[in-house]
Amino acid sequence: MGKTYNKLIYGIILSLLFCGYESLKAQVNVTYIANCGFLYQNEKVKVLIDPFGTEYGNYFYLPSNETRDNILSGNTAFKNIDLLLITHIHGDHFNAKLAEHFLLKHHNTKMICPRQVYNQMKDSCLNFNAIASRLFSPTINMNEICRTTLNHIPISIIRMQHGSDRNLDSISYSQYTDYEKTENFGYVIQLKNRRIFHQGDACLKINREALSKINVPIDIAHLGFFDWNEASYNILKIDLKARNVIFMHGTIPAKEFQTEQLIKIKPSLVIFKKELDSQSF
Repeated sequence: MGKTYNKLIYGIILSLLFCGYESLKAQVNVTYIANCGFLYQNEKVKVLIDPFGTEYGNYFYLPSNETRDNILSGNTAFKNIDLLLITHIHGDHFNAKLAEHFLLKHHNTKMICPRQVYNQMKDSCLNFNAIASRLFSPTINMNEICRTTLNHIPISIIRMQHGSDRNLDSISYSQYTDYEKTENFGYVIQLKNRRIFHQGDACLKINREALSKINVPIDIAHLGFFDWNEASYNILKIDLKARNVIFMHGTIPAKEFQTEQLIKIKPSLVIFKKELDSQSF
């Protein structure tokens, strides 16, 4: 009886240790680049999103020259990137020449982007034919979702309305500004048993229909430029059941941190203080 009991206890301990080890392996490490740019990685794969901001640096944080060079060269953490994701065409998120340079250097990386981004690269990149086969740019209607797997990474691509400073409910699409016509992709990235949601510049409150298509719990979500308030935070926590919410797209004046709404939810947010800060989830 004693030997049997000891074996049972020993087996339970080994099982708990193994489960703890497997849980640790399943963790996702999130590294902040700048603005809406992040590197997500576990022990096997790396996903880079919106790392090429070069415009509006007087208002939003952009990657430093050193970080940009490390990304392009594949130095340090930026070696062997499996997926490059671009949410939309705006210059604080994307630069066609830098994306071209990156893909020419990183031959195994595949890129997902909206059609506006694809067309800009096609029109402006001298070596477009050399990288075109690694670009995936599906045509998706507003509020629809496209599910695919690239480089063994399951990913859902959701077409979401880009944020606006005005209410678009009573405005026809023909009256939208070019800014409001921006094709914006949200992404749900699955890294083993962790799911990450990044909405680009979509405003959550005007994208409830798109969010309803996700229909899976989220481990890591972001609160961005058009959503610095408690209502949008609750959409992430309640509708998407997000376990962790990371602040992104902050302004250099940082006036958002003085607002009553953000002060209220700030203790519940993960806030990266500086470029290349990282945390595991």
